Amino acid sequence: METLVFQKPKSIHKDCKVTFCPGCDHGVAIRIIAEVLDEMNIADKTIVVSSIGCSVFLNDYYNLDIVEAPHGRAMAVATGVKRAKPDKLVFTYQGDGDFASIGLGESMHAISRGEKVTAICINNTNYGMTGGQMAPTTILGQKTTTTVNGRDAEVQGYPIKICEMASTCEGAAFVARCSLDSSKEIENTKRMIRKAFESQLAGQGASVIEILSTCPTNWKLSPQESHERIRKELYPVFPLGIYKEKTSKQV
Repeated sequence: METLVFQKPKSIHKDCKVTFCPGCDHGVAIRIIAEVLDEMNIADKTIVVSSIGCSVFLNDYYNLDIVEAPHGRAMAVATGVKRAKPDKLVFTYQGDGDFASIGLGESMHAISRGEKVTAICINNTNYGMTGGQMAPTTILGQKTTTTVNGRDAEVQGYPIKICEMASTCEGAAFVARCSLDSSKEIENTKRMIRKAFESQLAGQGASVIEILSTCPTNWKLSPQESHERIRKELYPVFPLGIYKEKTSKQV
């Protein structure tokens, strides 16, 4: 007798095909977000804001209302959507370059204002879609197409730490960094996403989920080696955990 062990989330198109590079974790992130929406039964009241980068393909995956934002402007667009539709759950899906480079101003000011939206930032330490250039999160020593000898603090400065920075904002209600490098961490990431959505629905302020993710194509590593790199090289620079969590009494 066959036992059903997995079913595609209803929030994902039935006929969608994965178009990301082999070993990329974007597919996992998209799936677990959809699972959370289904489990919370809020898909029909959700609006997603995607931006430029690998997130530009979200329309091919999600069976949800989606707004496409210009490069780096996802949090600004999300602010407008949430203020126009305050009864909706609004979240952005962005890369680290989009969120913390060209969109750093929009991102930080929205968080500082306490806009009741959730930012989900996929951190793969490079510009994955456009050829693997250095991103604001590229770690010291990492070789990219624009740091062929490795990122040098004297030349390119230090990597931006998204959660540490976001957690300093008074408008931030829930800030957490998680990863997709193992089954255990995938389950933990799913719990953090749920907490962020619950915080938004409770009207507590802005929430930020930073997710450490692979980019095997530009890292020039196998999927297994890419997950090992996250554990060995990224964990020390970007420690996992909850960086800020407001309680209902603090709102």
